[in-house]
Amino acid sequence: PLDPAHAMDNLLKLERNVRSIYARTLSLLASRYRFSLPVSDKDVPGSPRVLFLGNHSSGKSSFINYIAGADIQETGMAPTDDGFTLVTYGEDEETLDGQTLVSHPELDYQELASLGPEFLAKLRFKTHPAENLRQLTVIDSPGMIDSASSQQLRSYDFRECVRRFAESADLILFFFDPDKPGTTGEAISIFTSELVGLDHKLLIVLNKVDLFDNIRDFARTYGTLCWNLSKTIPSKDTPRIYTTYLPGFATRPLEENAKPIPLEDFDISRDEVVSEIMRAPARRADNLVSGLLSHAHRLSVHVKVCLEAVSAYRRLVSRLWLGFTGILLLAAGTGWLTQNWWFKSDWEVALREQKWEALSEPGLFIGSVIVGASLFWWFLSLGLRNLRRSIETEEGVDVFFKRAYKDELSLKKRADLYATWESIKPRILDVMRVHGLRSLSASTSSKKLLRKLEAAIEKEIPALRRRVDFENESTHDEQETVKQEPSDNAELSTEESED
Repeated sequence: PLDPAHAMDNLLKLERNVRSIYARTLSLLASRYRFSLPVSDKDVPGSPRVLFLGNHSSGKSSFINYIAGADIQETGMAPTDDGFTLVTYGEDEETLDGQTLVSHPELDYQELASLGPEFLAKLRFKTHPAENLRQLTVIDSPGMIDSASSQQLRSYDFRECVRRFAESADLILFFFDPDKPGTTGEAISIFTSELVGLDHKLLIVLNKVDLFDNIRDFARTYGTLCWNLSKTIPSKDTPRIYTTYLPGFATRPLEENAKPIPLEDFDISRDEVVSEIMRAPARRADNLVSGLLSHAHRLSVHVKVCLEAVSAYRRLVSRLWLGFTGILLLAAGTGWLTQNWWFKSDWEVALREQKWEALSEPGLFIGSVIVGASLFWWFLSLGLRNLRRSIETEEGVDVFFKRAYKDELSLKKRADLYATWESIKPRILDVMRVHGLRSLSASTSSKKLLRKLEAAIEKEIPALRRRVDFENESTHDEQETVKQEPSDNAELSTEESED
């Protein structure tokens, strides 16, 4: 069988490469243009994460115990916990509270401290010497409740916690059960907000199918869940639902004379879910490279639009200053010529005749120039202020986006580019309005860093992707070989018995 230690070594090497690209190529450019990179991707924890979500009593904790082969989590029909629990491998059984976890120097969970003391009071970290946990960290969550506003019933921001864990997870399992097939208000809220954009790592599980008295009840509940999901998940097709159960975990007896539904297909579905969980390291590798590429693309668009905006602004300012300086010099030169060369004698005679000798002095000219320059400076400042305000609008930044990508957009529509732009546009507007255009860099070194980023998007990150795909294929081939070996041995023993 595949050595888990070898798989984890490959994953750690990949993580080091990903962190290196973040540090060398993304971090400095992101800091110059105030683009936020996720903390978890700057120092990626080594253990792949699997997040368990779902209604209370849907079987999340029981499934974690089934994976670990031990009773680690408390189970029951009623809600047993109102906090999150992280479970991973350890030589000894140990439990840490939230405050100890986020302050532990050897555990990379410091970012969870920002979720607040109320959350930390409900957070637990458990270790257990279960072999299946050697390369996993599973995250058990409190059961969903029938309220769209969980803040009224929980002491911490549950939805924000789900979003943070979901973004860092490599696989998300959402459990439903026959009694509550997707009807709780909190579950609907989580689907429509915190899990948006994370469909690629989401599995939906209808658990406890062994509780159905007959196939008609199963079909009715399955249809209800599909209907509820179709109204919740904005997708043309209903996502696949894994229908499964845990052997020996049925919590109520069947009705009298009820014919139990056949469970063989549900055994296959459970094995598929378990297989996806154990594939978390491979998913981790995919998610690391995909996340890096996504952040690199978003940062590239962010920087390009900012560069286009600040460059256009500075060009306009330079032209205005040039015009102001030219007018000032022209006025000064004209006044000097008038005072010292052309019509000097005629002006002096006329002024003396009118007894306006004081006006013929140089002070008149200097005062006129100062007043004119002040008025021009006021109009210039007003124009620059209005110019900055016009740039710092949605219409203004849209113009600079189209300028920055005029070549790409002239060839085809690029729906992917527009989607990326819509996701980062609010952040660019915030940066411009809070810090101002003048705070953004337009230096040669920044443009050089942008070219380096684009080179990484074109070459370095795709090379990492090819390496991940190759390792995944190798892992798949090894697993297929392991599956085939028993059958080959069985055939050999059959032939020997016949002989």
